[in-house]
Amino acid sequence: MASAKQTVAASAFIEFSQAVAKILPKDNVIERYLQRFAYGTDASFYRLVPKVVLQLDSDIQVRQVIKLANKYQVAITFRAAGTSLSGQAISDSVLIILSSLWQGIKILDQGEKISLQPGVIGAHANKALQVYARKIGPDPASINSCKIGGIAANNSSGMCCGVKDNSYHTLADIDLIFADGSQLNTADSQSRETFLQQNKSFTTRLMKIVDYVNADHALVTKIKHKYRLKNTTGYGLNALVDYSDVIDIISHLIIGSEGTLAFINNITFHTIEVLPHKSAGLFIFDNMDIACNLVLSLAQERVDAVEIMDARALNSVHSQLASIVNIDKPLNAESVALLIEISADTVEQLQVNEQQLLVHIKIVEKSIQAQKAFTIDKDEIEALWKIRKGMFPAVGSVRPKGTTVIIEDIALPLARLAEGVNDLQQLFKQFGYDEAIIFGHALAGNLHFVFTQTFASDKEISRYRDFMAKVTKMVAIDYQGSLKAEHGTGRNMAPFVEMEWGGDLYQVMKQIKILFDPKGILNPGVIINDDSEAHLRHLKTMIATDDIIDTCIECGFCEPVCPSKDFTLTPRQRIALWRQKALLSQQITHANDSEKIALTAQLRALEKDYQFFAIDSCAATGLCGQQCPVGIDTGMFIKSLREKKNTGSKIKTFSAKVIADNFSAVSSIARLGLNTVATINYIAGNKFTKKSFKAVSTLSNNAIPLWFQAWPAGAKVIAEGEFNGQNHLLSAPVASNIATQVATPVATPVATTKAANKVVYIPSCANRIFGCDEQAPDKRSLVAVVLSLCKKANITVIIPKGSGELCCGMPWQSKGLAQIARDKRQQFLAKVVTASEQGKWPVITDASPCALTLNQGADSDNSATRLVIFEATEFIAKYVVDKLQINKSDECFMLHNSCSSEKMDQGRYLKQLAKLCSDNIVEPENISCCGFAGDKGFYLPELNKSALAPLKAQIPPGCQRGLSNSRTCEIGLTEHSGISYQSILYLLDQCSD
Repeated sequence: MASAKQTVAASAFIEFSQAVAKILPKDNVIERYLQRFAYGTDASFYRLVPKVVLQLDSDIQVRQVIKLANKYQVAITFRAAGTSLSGQAISDSVLIILSSLWQGIKILDQGEKISLQPGVIGAHANKALQVYARKIGPDPASINSCKIGGIAANNSSGMCCGVKDNSYHTLADIDLIFADGSQLNTADSQSRETFLQQNKSFTTRLMKIVDYVNADHALVTKIKHKYRLKNTTGYGLNALVDYSDVIDIISHLIIGSEGTLAFINNITFHTIEVLPHKSAGLFIFDNMDIACNLVLSLAQERVDAVEIMDARALNSVHSQLASIVNIDKPLNAESVALLIEISADTVEQLQVNEQQLLVHIKIVEKSIQAQKAFTIDKDEIEALWKIRKGMFPAVGSVRPKGTTVIIEDIALPLARLAEGVNDLQQLFKQFGYDEAIIFGHALAGNLHFVFTQTFASDKEISRYRDFMAKVTKMVAIDYQGSLKAEHGTGRNMAPFVEMEWGGDLYQVMKQIKILFDPKGILNPGVIINDDSEAHLRHLKTMIATDDIIDTCIECGFCEPVCPSKDFTLTPRQRIALWRQKALLSQQITHANDSEKIALTAQLRALEKDYQFFAIDSCAATGLCGQQCPVGIDTGMFIKSLREKKNTGSKIKTFSAKVIADNFSAVSSIARLGLNTVATINYIAGNKFTKKSFKAVSTLSNNAIPLWFQAWPAGAKVIAEGEFNGQNHLLSAPVASNIATQVATPVATPVATTKAANKVVYIPSCANRIFGCDEQAPDKRSLVAVVLSLCKKANITVIIPKGSGELCCGMPWQSKGLAQIARDKRQQFLAKVVTASEQGKWPVITDASPCALTLNQGADSDNSATRLVIFEATEFIAKYVVDKLQINKSDECFMLHNSCSSEKMDQGRYLKQLAKLCSDNIVEPENISCCGFAGDKGFYLPELNKSALAPLKAQIPPGCQRGLSNSRTCEIGLTEHSGISYQSILYLLDQCSD
């Protein structure tokens, strides 16, 4: 039976919800269980499911919601990217997330400062600063995923940041919204004055706390001592001794406060210079003491980073390590490595700095087991850092099923670093964490240790409890170090804040919390928590469900590149929900009758919604796998679920096979249909066509696609045969007239001894079915363009007979019809093996998704091992452009790097061709995949619309054309940009002789 207090709280929540419904759009109030669970997932090993998720679009909405929360005493938690590790971004009350409208970036003072909204991803801020050769100070490992709000709220640092360049020390100004809804923008003198006038009691009480601390020499000494190291345990008490102005004190207290004191509406950082010349080296020593003493010496020199890695960490990436340094077997337990990086303004200064470091290294050279000497080669430096960054995922990828990966971070006095590493290793041994590794930022005495843990039994929870009790005592008491150096206190370390800081300063922190948040509505339970076992509650269960996803650590690194992130779910959320389904099923079998009712209701809700939110709306491009630290391709997992469903349907399998077996005829029907639709639209108009298709699509249960304005007409039939580079009938391109010309095959084969002088060309099915964009200035087929470019380079082109029947197999693969996809791919490969004379000639196709699929297939098909299959832009870049005279265009062009190009070569050849044709190329921010996903853009255009939502606003005035290398992507891009997108090859042909 509910207590009186619980009844009052429940009543207050209902009133709060009713009030929120009046001020927010319906879609911004998220109550569906599936979505609440999804947004409640973060990178920590804790799990809370919010009662409601509010997605806010503006600071006006933030103030309104905070005021309501304060009025009804309802707890709220702000969540940025959810990459934090200590449980500070989860809630069982109200979780507040920010929409995509919070990504404003303003460069100030020629890059000396940068003003950022909290929704900006850290790496995007740095990209905006690149032209000024500057960056923000904090450089967390999650910078490609984490957002500015979280970076500031956690006082994140990183590998090169140290203490001096963290959020606290690089803060210029901040815009805050407090628990009562009041606002302070420190960059605005009027806002400062108004705040001081209206909050005299608040500022007076704060200054009393400041005076109390500064009057006690022992407290001041302790605070200064603690912040010699990296420290994010508790509140930033250094603000009380570093500053005397109350506004400065307030603004710096917010840094690292984890959303418990105020909402960060905007923040301005002083930026730091990125020096142009870098050098890095890796040195493996046979003794920890020697390595750590060397760190003490290096700290006195000009050095950007010194990363320390123990033997287990090194052995976890042994194969990668062995490719760079000369080691042929696992390193012994005493081994330790230092990765050292330096930078300078000039090459000469870099050499001087390097020599200064080598003086210290030479002293201990007898202890060096192996090394990669200092190098300025960018690829080699990247490889060294890849080793360091690969250690955490290396443990995660081989952990036992059902366990989670825990990464703790501490800071120890530099002089005791070796001793601390040894003590940690002894604790690992004592508690049976045999897989645990240690690495970290040695210059700051900052150690990360990674181990695997299950919370599936009381025995395992007790092991973790006892281990953490030993670790916290060792760090906080024995070493007077920091329990949290850069990952934030959260729930994980909240019970130990008093242990580290002592009773007096812990009481100061509690006073600060009460002063800023008297009703305790802002992220309760984080930082200040009187529950001594808060770190053992709400533990996340990582149940084993599928080999493809079981290694997921739910870090969220995958999310920024997911095209459905603002539409339905992200890869992390798809995995977390699948695990939850399995967990609920398991719990139901052991539950009593009353528990079964609630658990069954949750499971049914998930099963009902998972099909659309997780499976149907997934683009399945696999970009997430490139970002995932353990290499999980969630798209592959989703395709496996589609396969299980579709292979169980005889009707779907039969109809798909009929289409595959009669693909040329089906393509002809499709072209006819497109032309018929184009004619109807020409006569009846856009409005009629759109409404008609919507009605028919609804009646057909989405079997008929939805029409939109960028739908092309059908393509012209493509001639097959051999086209002589010197004699085929194509003339120089004429944008308006050449559209009706069809190349004629040359009857007599043309002999050549160079592979690059002859090529087998299979036009993709997309370019065989879809005609060119009606708004494009050049209305030729892409086939005509490819033949024109090859003619200029004197390259013979073979379009084999029967090419119209061919397909790479992706349309079936993406729907989970794997066997049909394999059959089509093998049919394609068999055809081109013969046409290329067993791989004598290269093979090209004119769509990046097809090239990716075919090359993946060729890797596993013995008959295709001699084939070289090029996406057209790669072939043109390698074998054609050197034979062309290119005259750059003065026009501005938008460039879309398709996800398949990104996976193949990071868009290298697409970008290379674009830069050859124009100096005014714009690559839009915040778009990694267009979301068209083969034919999904026709059936679920909302996914495409959501993925491309940031596009239109980034098109410069006067820009009329876009470039890409995938026809289906170009259809969606044209629809949502308002300009015509075509293959990059059109532009190259127009710019070249």
